[in-house]
Amino acid sequence: MHEQPSYYSILTANVRYDKRLRASEKVFFSEITALSNKYGYCTASNRYFANLYEVSKDTVSTWVSDLVKLGYVKREEIRSEQTKEVIERRLYPVATPPIDKKADRYSSKD
Repeated sequence: MHEQPSYYSILTANVRYDKRLRASEKVFFSEITALSNKYGYCTASNRYFANLYEVSKDTVSTWVSDLVKLGYVKREEIRSEQTKEVIERRLYPVATPPIDKKADRYSSKD
């Protein structure tokens, strides 16, 4: 039997209504929030997510990249000092992504 976390997940409004994201990426963001409850970040691998959602690791990699690119997730890689090999990846859900100046509704003169 596969153990699943019993934590609640969060799907913030900015992620929920972002038309640039696929529905699967929105659910994936929610899963990252659930797995971040214990430490504030998620350490699950692409293989874990691929098995959980029955998709390829490449699909998960695309989801991660899209969420990082849009500012909804911060990615940090912990590397070995000797080999520089990645020993842990941390995904931090970001409550509010950086504001795009072009999308600002208010004049900078206000």
